[in-house]
Amino acid sequence: MVADPGTPCPYLSAFFEAPQAGRHFITNRAHGALGFAMSAGVGACFGRPDAMVVAAMGDGSFNFTCGELETIVRRSVPLKMIVFSNTVFGWIKASQKSGYGERYFSVDFNRTDHARVAEAFGVKSWRVEDPSDVERTIRAALAHDGPALVDVISQQLQDSAVPVSQWMG
Repeated sequence: MVADPGTPCPYLSAFFEAPQAGRHFITNRAHGALGFAMSAGVGACFGRPDAMVVAAMGDGSFNFTCGELETIVRRSVPLKMIVFSNTVFGWIKASQKSGYGERYFSVDFNRTDHARVAEAFGVKSWRVEDPSDVERTIRAALAHDGPALVDVISQQLQDSAVPVSQWMG
C-alpha cells in the first residue's frame, strides 16, 4: 500500500491493517510531494513483482502525475490505484479551515472523471459514487489482471473528523 501525503494519508494511517509484519505501508506524509503514490507504486511493483501494489491518492495528486499512466500501460505495470475524488487539496484546505478562520485560497478545483482519464490511457477503470459500491468495486479492481483504477467520489477532508491540523503540528 502506497499513499500520497494528502487525503489518503490520514485515513490509511488510521485504518489500514497490515496483513503481516514488515514494510507494507509506504507514505511520505509531511513531505508534501503530491503525486508520490502513483510513481512510488510503480517502483514498488518493480521492487516486489510478487506483491500486489495499491496506490492511494487524492484527485489533486492524480492531476499532478496522471501522465505516468502511459508508462504504466506501456510497461504493463499491474498497479492498482484508488483516487479519492473530493475536488480539493484536502490537507491544505483543512489547515486553512482551522488555522485561518475558513479563509480559503486556491484549494478548490472542478470535478474530473478520473476513471475516464485513466481509460483514455488504456487502464481498466471504475467510478464509485455510492458508498455501498466501494467494496465490490475495489474487489473487482484488485482481481483485474493488469493496471486498474477506482475513482471514489468522497467527502472533502476539511468536513471530516480527521485531525489534520493537530497532525501538522
